[in-house]
Amino acid sequence: MGVDQAVFVSYIRDEDSHESYRFLLAADPRWCFEYQAHAWYGSDPWLIYASQNIEVISASMIALVTAQQREIRALAEKYGMVSVCIAPASSIGSNPRVGMLALGSAQSGFFTDEMAFGLFKLLAHSLAMELHLWSTRYERNELINELRLSDEDLSLLRLELHGAGTKQACGELGASSASIDSRWQRLNRKLSSPHRHASARLAAKIGVI
Repeated sequence: MGVDQAVFVSYIRDEDSHESYRFLLAADPRWCFEYQAHAWYGSDPWLIYASQNIEVISASMIALVTAQQREIRALAEKYGMVSVCIAPASSIGSNPRVGMLALGSAQSGFFTDEMAFGLFKLLAHSLAMELHLWSTRYERNELINELRLSDEDLSLLRLELHGAGTKQACGELGASSASIDSRWQRLNRKLSSPHRHASARLAAKIGVI
């Protein structure tokens, strides 16, 4: 696509202060190390934009409100991200995970040609969505393995999320009520949740169902 560097970020920022950031980098590692050392995730203007918008734009159009945001932008420029295109990628359904692709050039004004940028935006949006779908699947599988969740566990979590009670779960899974209750005890421990409804909501929030 003619750019010099690229960064894709997959992240969750929600009302319960549950935060998770994953970076896929094709960029100067010094920039990334300095950014990480400052832990600028929560105030990053590009991430804030991507969590609230769907339009692909030039980063020069994003207002820098605070001194810290200007520092974040200056750091990107220092390591060659002079002209930057921001492509948000949002999830479908209840998954709160958001994706953001930043494509950068060391050339000033790289994204100012309106006609050329129109085509570039289509490509950037498509790439951002592909990366978002891939990272969502990857992180889901990683969490399932880490938490040791079986297919039956996932089915039980989905049933609870959609309002099914123990009786319906017994019929769907071909298990006794005692077996269902025992499975919920194990699931609640795995997810560190106080009860089954909280477990189902958390499973949806972190993207495993």
